[in-house]
Amino acid sequence: MVSGRGKAGIGIVVLAVALCLLTMSKYMNTMDAQMDKLRDVANEMENLKETIESDVSNIETKKTAPLITEPEANKALGPFRKSPANEELERIWNYVYDMQYKCTKSKYLGGKPDMFMDGAYDLCIEPQFWEKANNPDYKCLMYSFGVGWDFSFDDEMAKLGCEVHSFDPAMTYQDGMVRESGVTFHKIGISDKDLEADSNGWKMRTLKTLLKELGHNGRYLDYLKVDTDAPQGGFEDTLMQELLNTGLHQCVRQFAQEIHLMGPLKEDPKLERLRLIYDQLHQLNDQGWRLYNTTDNIRYMLKNNPQASQLYNKGQIMENKIGILWETAFVNFGVIGPCIVV
Repeated sequence: MVSGRGKAGIGIVVLAVALCLLTMSKYMNTMDAQMDKLRDVANEMENLKETIESDVSNIETKKTAPLITEPEANKALGPFRKSPANEELERIWNYVYDMQYKCTKSKYLGGKPDMFMDGAYDLCIEPQFWEKANNPDYKCLMYSFGVGWDFSFDDEMAKLGCEVHSFDPAMTYQDGMVRESGVTFHKIGISDKDLEADSNGWKMRTLKTLLKELGHNGRYLDYLKVDTDAPQGGFEDTLMQELLNTGLHQCVRQFAQEIHLMGPLKEDPKLERLRLIYDQLHQLNDQGWRLYNTTDNIRYMLKNNPQASQLYNKGQIMENKIGILWETAFVNFGVIGPCIVV
């Protein structure tokens, strides 16, 4: 039989044990919380380590723009802008066939098989110029000026996961139409000024305005393509000049264009446009752009003559209304950041 004093002693012991257990439970909970925090910190440190290693790796593997040397054949020509038409033609002719960079991984996309793949263009998929090679979830952005009823290249780019916007004011499709591939069509042309209706009744916009109106301010232009037809040749010179004037050349990762030289080059306006295009190409080179692919577009000739050559056009363009068409592709070593327009 336990006395009252004994019972009190037992109660004190039980209470002490309970308090001890409660204290230990709180301590263990605190320790668990601290361990969770330590694990979170460790995970953060591991993620930071991986990020730093990735950044260092990118820095180590990022290539610098290859130096460009004047094509040897051009050294015998007279001064630029002061030479006769035949020498100015020879200068740009040598330029487009002298590759400034070798892309080791590329895709040739689009094109019409019945027209010797007319409409196809090259995409360099090296990680430095193709962000999806680094991050498959990245949403690339492409602007394509000049469709000419051929969406094949644009559709292929959309299938690769890009947001693609195709522009052509001459087509009869509804503005804003979205194709099955996801390509969005705009009944708008590229110009050096914003017009609701030009002499053809077409809506025209500058690149800067389109970036704002379409909500792409602050994004990279991962691929920019221009293949347009016009009486003077095309609008590639208009677009190149805006890129240079606005600094938007710094946010374009890849650029493809069809260069249109139109004869007769004995006429001053045609010759001056050739000189302008050559000068623009060199200015873009100065900003880190490098030519890596040129394709002669003589497909319209090949249908009637499988042996056709661009040399025929070269021999005729001085005196005749004939064109020389080159499809060219560039990568940009001078990308600084996303497109910012105000």
